[in-house]
Amino acid sequence: MSTVKELESLLRKAKKELREVKTHNGFLLERLELSHERLHEERKKRLEMTLDDVVKMHKERALYEEKIKKDKEVIETLEKQKGIVLNGNL
Repeated sequence: MSTVKELESLLRKAKKELREVKTHNGFLLERLELSHERLHEERKKRLEMTLDDVVKMHKERALYEEKIKKDKEVIETLEKQKGIVLNGNL
């Protein structure tokens, strides 16, 4: 059987762990609430979107995809050039 001091020590450790868990739980709940608020705002924004907004969004996405495609082409070209072994003639 445990002594009183051992039991008190275990109780202190358990209380400390409980405080840490409560703190972490509060932090996670706060993050969850913030994400719900952001998602709600995003849904609301999309529901209130006009046709002009939709067209603008599609144009911006097309420009973005074009930029990404060009960036990939540049990267591929650089990778090919990197693989070429240079002669002694510069």
